[in-house]
Amino acid sequence: MGLVPATSAAQSAERDDQACQVAARFANHALLGTMRRGVNLPGWDHEDASQRPNMAQLEALYAHGFRHIRLPLDERKLEGIGAEAYLDRMFEEVVFLLSLDYTVSLDLHAGNAIGGILEADRQAGEERLAALWGAIAARVRSIDPRKLAVEVLNEPEVGPETWQEAAARTAAAIREILPQHTIIIGPAGPQRHETLAGMAPLDDANVIYAVHYYDPFAFTHQGADWGGADDPIADLKGLPFPANLSDPVMQEQMAALKGAGKERAAKALADALDEPWDEAGMAAALETMRDWSVAHERPVIVNEFGVLSHVAPRGARLDWLAAVRRQAEQRCIGWMHWDFQDGFGLIDPETGMPDAGIMQALTPD
Repeated sequence: MGLVPATSAAQSAERDDQACQVAARFANHALLGTMRRGVNLPGWDHEDASQRPNMAQLEALYAHGFRHIRLPLDERKLEGIGAEAYLDRMFEEVVFLLSLDYTVSLDLHAGNAIGGILEADRQAGEERLAALWGAIAARVRSIDPRKLAVEVLNEPEVGPETWQEAAARTAAAIREILPQHTIIIGPAGPQRHETLAGMAPLDDANVIYAVHYYDPFAFTHQGADWGGADDPIADLKGLPFPANLSDPVMQEQMAALKGAGKERAAKALADALDEPWDEAGMAAALETMRDWSVAHERPVIVNEFGVLSHVAPRGARLDWLAAVRRQAEQRCIGWMHWDFQDGFGLIDPETGMPDAGIMQALTPD
C-alpha cells in the first residue's frame, strides 16, 4: 500500500473516530451494534426443508461472533394465493432467529421488476412498494424495534433521482406502520459506494444506509455463469488477489484466453486491471463510505460482500474477505457476508458447518 504521510494518517484516524461516534449516537444503537458482523440468509424459504439453514449452523455462527441476519424476501411470494402463508413463514423465521439471539433485517429482494415500474410510472411503482411493505410491516409491527429492521429494496434498478424520491416516500409510508423500527436504504442500482457519495440522506434519524461491495468484480465473480452466453466473466478462473496487470500470472491468464479464442474475456480482464487489485483500493472505497457517514451523521453498513467460490483460488478468496473485514471494521462500518451456503457461502459443503478458513478471515478473534 505504500507509506502514508503522517498528517494524512492522522486525519484518516480522526475521521475513523468520527464514524465510530456517528454509530454510537445512532437512534437505534442497540440494533446497529449487532450489525457489526452478520450474514445473509438466502434459502431460508427453500421448498426443500433439508436445504434451509439449520439451528446447528446458526448456533455455530453465533459462537463465532455473528449477531445479525439479513433475510431476503421473495417479492413473487408476497402476492397471490400463497402470500399469507409466506408472510406466516417469514414471521416464524424471524421469531426463530430472535430465539437464537440474532437480530434481523427484512430485505425486499425484488429483482428488477419494481425498478422498471418506477422508471415507467413512478406513482405506480411507489404504490406497489407501499402495498408490499404494508403487508410485511403489519405482520412484524409487534416485534421489538431493537431486534428488527426493514430494508426498503435491494439493489433498486432505477436512476438515482427517481430512487431518492421513491425511497423517501416509501420510508414515510413504512414509518406510519413502524414508527420506531429502523429502516435500511441503499443507493440506486447495485448500491455502490460512488452512488452513495451523491445521495442525500432522508429526513429521518432512524435510517441506516447500506452499500454492497464486490470489487474487483472480475475477481469476486470469476466463473459466474448467469450473465448469458456472451458474458466474458464466465471464462475467468483462477484469478489471484492481490494482483496487477504486470503480474506474470495475469499476463499468462490473458495469453491463455487469447490463445483459446476468448478475446473478449482477455480484454475484460485487462480492463478490470486498469487499477491494481489491492487493499489500498478497498481502503479508498471504504473511506468514501466513512466520509459520507461522517459528513451526514448517518450510519453506513456493507450488507453484501463476498467471493464466488467455484473457481476462485481459496487463498485469494480468504485474503480478499479478510481485507474487506479489516477495512470496514477500522472505520466502524458493520458488515454482512453474502451468502450462507450457496455459491458465495461460508458453510463448508463437506461438513455442513461454518468453514474454518472463512471464520478465521472474518472473525479472527
